[in-house]
Amino acid sequence: MEGKLTTIRSEIEKNLSRSGHNLASFSKICGLNRGSLSAILHGNPPKPMSLGQIDAIIKAFGFPDGWLYPLYIDECFNEEKVSRRRVEPFLIRCAELGKQQCIDETLSKLLEYPKSLDIVYSIAEKLFNKGKIDESMFFYKVVAENESDSYSERLAISHFRIFMSVKAIVDTDEKLRGVITFGPFRGRLPENMQLDGLLRLTQLCFDLRRWKQMEGFADELRALANAVYRGQLRTKEDRRREELSTERPLVVYYGHGYLLKAISLTKQGQYEEAKKYTAGYAELGWFEMLDEKGLEAVEHFRLFAKANSFTLEMLVGNVNVLPSYTAFLADNPGEILAGLITIMDSANRYGFSAESVLTRFSREMQRFEQYQEPNNVDRLYRLYYQVAMYRINLKQYNIGVDYIIQCLELAIRQNNGKDFINCVTLFETNRDYATVTQQDRYRELVKGVRKNEKITIDDGQRVSIV
Repeated sequence: MEGKLTTIRSEIEKNLSRSGHNLASFSKICGLNRGSLSAILHGNPPKPMSLGQIDAIIKAFGFPDGWLYPLYIDECFNEEKVSRRRVEPFLIRCAELGKQQCIDETLSKLLEYPKSLDIVYSIAEKLFNKGKIDESMFFYKVVAENESDSYSERLAISHFRIFMSVKAIVDTDEKLRGVITFGPFRGRLPENMQLDGLLRLTQLCFDLRRWKQMEGFADELRALANAVYRGQLRTKEDRRREELSTERPLVVYYGHGYLLKAISLTKQGQYEEAKKYTAGYAELGWFEMLDEKGLEAVEHFRLFAKANSFTLEMLVGNVNVLPSYTAFLADNPGEILAGLITIMDSANRYGFSAESVLTRFSREMQRFEQYQEPNNVDRLYRLYYQVAMYRINLKQYNIGVDYIIQCLELAIRQNNGKDFINCVTLFETNRDYATVTQQDRYRELVKGVRKNEKITIDDGQRVSIV
């Protein structure tokens, strides 16, 4: 049907004739003024149609939404000008209806005009603010690809929106690409967006195990959160002050500035320094302007500080805290996976038995295999790697190799080249102890990677396996 259409007016006239309506009767059905309808169809020159008018005509004919949209594109352009009041709502509606071909054809014309990115960016923001996140991303990407001013705020915001829209990335290569692409634009954003962007960047660097880069972003986050907090205190009595628009309460960014700094130092082996920053988020009850969510965050930080204090003690070899740590994990199931990584790492470093801990949390370890969230998939890999080494150190080779193979599967799933190499190295070191079945499974996994060329190896600095 659409391929045979000539002009929007000839198609309307054709369907008017088929329906037996005249202008008077059809104007009543579609709700348009007869004079307006006549000016649209018979004016010299014809009066341009608004999107509302063409939608009313489509509905009156009983055709599907967007039926005449391919022919409406020309209504958005008049001689050497573009009609913003027509093209903007038109493209928004096309996005909502999934009319990608109409969007592509309209944009190919629109981008030839000066200041067209003003319109494209406005469309992206309006879709985003309506909750049409997926639909908005296409337009943000158009801005990101076509903006010539690398210091423009709309370019930075477009990159921010694209970066923040991807909530769950398992693929390591995609995580790295996100950091590299968005990172240079973080400082050009409004402060509220900077806070969200820095928090996400720091968390991705944790996933990538880029501890120095993570430490740098954590420093930026802490400094910015402090500055914003001081600014909020100065203006808290001013009723005209603009509310801070962030995804989370301000205390979350403040606390994470310390938490993520402490974690990055821990991963670099700077345990005493990490303890200082752990104290920075252990008690945030003094923080002013706390709403209900803020108070909940303060409680979470208290819990994190206690858990990470146990972690630091275990990592320096203080095995005496193991019973208390185990009891803490039993009382806080959400901390068990991370806690087991720490305990098994410490057991491998200092040679103590972790059998009682593995037995106590054996059911939880089985449930971990159901996790799909990227951070937990990565944690599961790190736990299994430590358990594999622990079993091999005890000469329990069959169990240890089973864990190596499970680690290999997780490394492939995450497209993590460094983890893949670590697994291959550990397996080859212990190949003589692997059963025929285990060797066959290992060979299948490696062949699959070779065939698909999937695994990516980035140049991140890996300080430790955990």
